[in-house]
This record gives sequence, C-alpha cells and structure tokens, in this order.
Amino acid sequence: MNFKSFKLILFSAVVLLTTFVISCNKDITDENQVDGTVTNSNAALTLKAGAIDLPGRLLASNCFQCHGTNGYAGELKIGEQSASSIISDINEMKTKDPRSNIMNVHAKAYTTEEMQLIADYISKQVKY
Repeated sequence: MNFKSFKLILFSAVVLLTTFVISCNKDITDENQVDGTVTNSNAALTLKAGAIDLPGRLLASNCFQCHGTNGYAGELKIGEQSASSIISDINEMKTKDPRSNIMNVHAKAYTTEEMQLIADYISKQVKY
C-alpha cells in the first residue's frame, strides 16, 4: 500500500468515525429528553445554551468571520444597526454584481427568511 492510499483510507476512517460519534451523540441527547425537557444534567447545559441563543445565530456566524464576534469589528461594524437597516443593506447588495464585492455574493445566497433571522440576531447583539 502506498502512502497516498493510506492517507485516503485514514481520511475515510476519520470521516466515518466522526459521523458515528455525532449520530450517537444525537441519539443519547434524544433519549435524555422528556417532553422537550432534558433529564441529563450534562446534556441540559449543552441544550440550554443552544436554546437561549436566537434562531439566526448559526446563519449570522458566517458574518462574524469579517464583522467580528457579535458584529463589532472596527470598520466593518454591523452590530449597532437595526434589523431593518441590515435587511435594506443586504437587499441592496443582492442587486449588485457578485464579482465586485464578496458581500454581494453572500447576499445573493440568503432567502428573505434567512435575512430576517440574521438581521434580528445581529441587531440584538450588545457590545462587550
């Protein structure tokens, strides 16, 4: 077996193992819930933290790559804007050529509902 084949087999094994662990974790988490309430204290901490966050957090996390955690990065600050202002900006970017600015590419990818979730989440972030 050459080194290239070994790397491919190793990578496949890691992907398979990761998928298995994630699948098992979901099953364990599901078993610890009764009527939406978590009965296991470790799982409760994990699930409660996720439940506290607003629904647009995952989508907005893509924004934080450039705009900083919670939207407060120097010149690229978006955390102080209202949801309607953010939506207006994203809609304007959707009309522009995607090759002229990376934000135009991002804007074209989001649905109206996703933009609303993102804007709502970002507008509610406080500067820390």
